[in-house]
Amino acid sequence: MTAATSDAAREATLSHRERKRARTWTAIHLAAADAAAHHARLSDITVEAITEQAEVSPRTFFNYFKSKEDAVLGLSSPVIDDDIADDFDFAPGDDPVEKVAFLLLAVFRTASRRAIGYDEYIALMDRHPELARRRFQHIDDVEAVVAELVTTRLAAIRLADGALARENAVEDTADMIVTVAGALMRSAMRPLLTTPGKTEADADSVLHRTCLLFREVTRR
Repeated sequence: MTAATSDAAREATLSHRERKRARTWTAIHLAAADAAAHHARLSDITVEAITEQAEVSPRTFFNYFKSKEDAVLGLSSPVIDDDIADDFDFAPGDDPVEKVAFLLLAVFRTASRRAIGYDEYIALMDRHPELARRRFQHIDDVEAVVAELVTTRLAAIRLADGALARENAVEDTADMIVTVAGALMRSAMRPLLTTPGKTEADADSVLHRTCLLFREVTRR
């Protein structure tokens, strides 16, 4: 199934209200990206100018995006959908850090829905370095959401094994795994922004290689 076919299938299953929300989200995102492309500084762009071009109110803007930067990049508040949550668990033999790193990537993707081309996306971050910083900061938001799920799964494993699931111990373990996995994800994402010919489609293979390198370094 092509991306276009997939998008069309999702559009067909959306309710009228959901389609309206999607159109409004896209209108604000495109207006913000267009403004960023035509200004030398993001500080010169106002929310009012973005909403005027998108034909929505400033109040509506903040119902969809937390900041101008998020609107330009197409970043939404991260949420783990049911399919991702249901598919995530730790099995015997799993590398927990790599497993969580790919969970972070999956959640990051659902919270990063741009409607502009990749080359334009990269050009905007080159033009406005604060956008690249915000993109990496967004991983912090993703980590916070993922940490809750990882904690839940680890606690379930300990209970199934008959071990006492002490809350602090489980949370500390989950936080450590998520922190390390987040560092690997950041390391993997960086070349996607700086290496010619690399795109977001390469994220899975780059992240896998990064995890392999991490295991080699830490097991020496």
